[in-house]
Amino acid sequence: MQRYSSSAKNILSRVSRKHLPCYLQQQSNNSKLLNSLDAAIERSDSHELTGQDYSIIRKGGIYIQHNFITATEVTALQNDIKQLYKSNQFIPSGLSNRVEGDKNEFGEEDRLTCTITPILLKGDDSFIRQVVEEKLETLKQDLEETLFQENAVNGISMEESNLDLAEMYYSISPKGSILPRHQDERHEDTKGEKGWMNDTRRSISWLIYLNNDWCTDNQEASGGGGQFRAYCRKCIDNVQCGSHDGNLQIGWLSSSQSIEDDFEPIFLDSWVQMRAADSDNVDDTLYEEEEPDYEQLKWRPMSALYRVRSDVNNVSNIQDLLNSDSDSTQSLEIKYPNREYLSQPFGVDSPGWPQETELDPSDFIQALASQLSDESIRKRFVGLEEIKGQGVNIVDVEPTAGTLVMFDSVMVPHEVLKVTSGERLAIAGWFHETVQEFPDWYGT
Repeated sequence: MQRYSSSAKNILSRVSRKHLPCYLQQQSNNSKLLNSLDAAIERSDSHELTGQDYSIIRKGGIYIQHNFITATEVTALQNDIKQLYKSNQFIPSGLSNRVEGDKNEFGEEDRLTCTITPILLKGDDSFIRQVVEEKLETLKQDLEETLFQENAVNGISMEESNLDLAEMYYSISPKGSILPRHQDERHEDTKGEKGWMNDTRRSISWLIYLNNDWCTDNQEASGGGGQFRAYCRKCIDNVQCGSHDGNLQIGWLSSSQSIEDDFEPIFLDSWVQMRAADSDNVDDTLYEEEEPDYEQLKWRPMSALYRVRSDVNNVSNIQDLLNSDSDSTQSLEIKYPNREYLSQPFGVDSPGWPQETELDPSDFIQALASQLSDESIRKRFVGLEEIKGQGVNIVDVEPTAGTLVMFDSVMVPHEVLKVTSGERLAIAGWFHETVQEFPDWYGT
C-alpha cells in the first residue's frame, strides 16, 4: 500500500516556520508552491474548516461540502493531471467495467488512475498536491475531534483514534466508464487469509471533483453522467455506526416497528476471550497444522455479535449477574456494560458455520445471521451490502468542481454511474485508522 506522507504539516514538524521558505526553496524553485503553502499554513492556523458538521458520517450519511477547494486550485489540479497523463503516469484501475469471467483486458472506457506519492513526476503545477494535502491534513484534525468523541468516553486514547492520510490518487473516467457498486473496506474477518495482516485500514473515504461546467442535461456542458451514488441507512439516535471500540460494523438491525426507517448498527467482536478447555465444540484437528501446541494454549479467540446500548443506565442489575451462574454472553456484558450481545461466542467450527474458508460477502452474512440467538432478530438482520427494502436512502452527487464528498469506508455501498460524455476528473483517497491490535492473551 502506497503511503503519501510528505505533507506541509509534516514539513512543519521538521522545519521551523521561520526557516520554511529556505527549506522549500531548496525543494522547488516554483514560486507558486511557496505562495500556496503560505496560504495553506494560514488556513491551518485559523482552522478555516472548523464549524462543519461531520457527524452525519457516523449516522450513516454522506458529507458533502461545495467549494472545498477554490477555482484556482481546481485549475492547477486539472493541469497537473494533464501533465501526468501526457507523461504516461496513468494506468487502468482494474476496478471499472469489469465483469466476472472476463480476461481483465482494458479498453477505452476503463477508468485511469495515478497514485500520488512523494516521488511522483514533478511538473509546473505539481505544487498543488501539497496545497491540497495541507487542506486535507487540517480536515483530518477536525474529523478526529468530531468522529472519535465516543472513543474518549469509552477510555480509548486519542493516539488510537488518530487518522492518517494514507492514500491519494487522481482518476480520469472517460465516456462510457462506470464504477460498479462496492464498499471500500470490510471487517478483517471477511478477508480470509488476508485478514488481520495490516496495521491500518481504510476509515473515511473522500473525493474531490475537478470538472467545470459538468451537467447531466446541458448539451453544451463539458461532460455528463458519472454521478456518485450511495446507498445509505439512517442510524438510530444516540449511537454511532461504522465502528465501536475498534470493532467494525457488520450489518444492520431493522426496527421492530415497520413505520420506522432507523436502523441499529450490529458490530462483530472478533476477540472474545474463551478458555480453550471450555470450548466444547472446538475441532482440534483444525489447528494441528498451524499451531502444533494448540492443546497447550489456555485461551482461544472467538467472535460474537452485539449492538450498543444507547442508555447504559437501563442495563440489568450487574450485581445480580455477578451472583448468578452467568453464561458467556452475560459475562461479556458485565465486562462491557454498554454492549448487548446478540449471539453466544462462535468460531469457524460452530454449528451452522460453512466449511468453506473463503466466503463471499452474502454467504458470510448468512453465516453470521445463523449465530444470532433470537429468531425475531435474525429476521430483522441485514448485511451492509444489502441495498433493497425499506429504509435505504439513495444519495446522488453531481460531479461539480470543488465539491468534497466523504463517507464511512465500511458501511456505505456506493458506485459511480456511467459517464455519458466528456472525461470525469477527480482526486480521491482514504484516511486510515489503526486496526485492532491482537490482545495480550492471544497465543498464550
